[in-house]
Amino acid sequence: MQAIGYFRTNAPPSQSEPVPSQLEFEEAFNEYCDLFFHQPVKTFGDLNASGSDAYPRYKEMVEYIGDSGTNFLIVIPSAGHIGADLESVARSFLELEGIGAKITCDDEEYPDPLQNAFHILGVTGISKTRSAKIKESMQARALRGKGLGRPPFGYRNGDDGSLAIVKDEAPVVELIFRLYIKDGLGLRLIVQQLNEREIKTRRGGKWNMVSIRDMLRNPAYMGTYSRFGLRLPKAHQPIIPPQVYREAQDTTRSRKPVGRISSAEPFLLSGLAQCGYCGNKMMGVTRRQSWRNKDGKRQRGVYRYYQCQSRNNQSVCGYHTWRAPMLEGAVVSQIGLVLQAKSAGIESEPTDDEKPDLQSSWEERVRQAERRFVQAMRRTARGATDIDVLAQYLGELDSTRASAQRAQNPVDADETLQSWDDLDFDSRRDFLQTHVARVVVNDDSVRVET
Repeated sequence: MQAIGYFRTNAPPSQSEPVPSQLEFEEAFNEYCDLFFHQPVKTFGDLNASGSDAYPRYKEMVEYIGDSGTNFLIVIPSAGHIGADLESVARSFLELEGIGAKITCDDEEYPDPLQNAFHILGVTGISKTRSAKIKESMQARALRGKGLGRPPFGYRNGDDGSLAIVKDEAPVVELIFRLYIKDGLGLRLIVQQLNEREIKTRRGGKWNMVSIRDMLRNPAYMGTYSRFGLRLPKAHQPIIPPQVYREAQDTTRSRKPVGRISSAEPFLLSGLAQCGYCGNKMMGVTRRQSWRNKDGKRQRGVYRYYQCQSRNNQSVCGYHTWRAPMLEGAVVSQIGLVLQAKSAGIESEPTDDEKPDLQSSWEERVRQAERRFVQAMRRTARGATDIDVLAQYLGELDSTRASAQRAQNPVDADETLQSWDDLDFDSRRDFLQTHVARVVVNDDSVRVET
């Protein structure tokens, strides 16, 4: 295959090795091509780059590949030569793939550029050397079956480092497994049972479905230590017998729906609507029902509404719901008046002490988009998804940042509201996220806060 070499002198070093000089890179590139039977065509190198993202030779390489119409293999020393962070690596990777090129790293252990990026650049800010030492230490403890971090509910870290049973918590674990297996309760009803009995979590809080789900999946409760791909049976005293744990896993598999594909439409106020009673988010719910009329004809209906998430997940809040069309209509009818009052300086103050901050809200949305992008890049690096999905999440990140920027210079609200019925979902969603910090929902009232 015809190959092109590319490098940058300001790239981060790989495994404490210095960045190669131009001569060293060209020699390594030719050796790589000889070893893997590629035909070296050309090398491009950005020397003494200022770090201002101005890489003229990279741009020349992109133009050269595009003009040639040839599918080249691009060889780089490491992922750091096409980006200083995960995002810039992903952008360069997608750009080069988009013009028909394939990219590989001259690294025996991590030739894939996305995997190489996580290895070289990381995502936590901790140096790779320190990360490696920490991981080696943790793996050594894992080999001995010693606890790492916070023990699961029902256990504590014993004096010898292994898990020891907490007598007051173990009966709760047994109760959860019994309710799930013997009584046939689902996660939501188990949560409701625990909270109604005023059984507290370790921190004295309410139970939720995620905690119960994770407990039912955790092999630690049958005495098996599992970490870093290691499974050590009989590493500590079990709370439940192994057959009970396996029965719980069989029950979970039997309850999973098979072949069901969700095609629910997104909700306009997701992330904005907040319960006025407990402060938790109002989540969008879609219900489908079917029935037969008196003449025997089957009818179907789809109902969309917003419901307090605490009611759904923790069983601690009342049954506060709004039909989606009614709540969304109330918000749209109110937002124009709220924005007019704000521009006139007569906006009423929120009743609670914590005022919403639109800028902080947008910053959080950008952070969430960045986290989703990193997760997508990690899945792509593992081969769990293709690069089209990575491109989609990168596009969503760009869109979120652009919307956050537009929030500083919003478009004419009156004009947008007048043409509301003609707007698509994304345009409506973008407008609301730009102008609304949150929507406080009570049973008989709605308050839009900007």
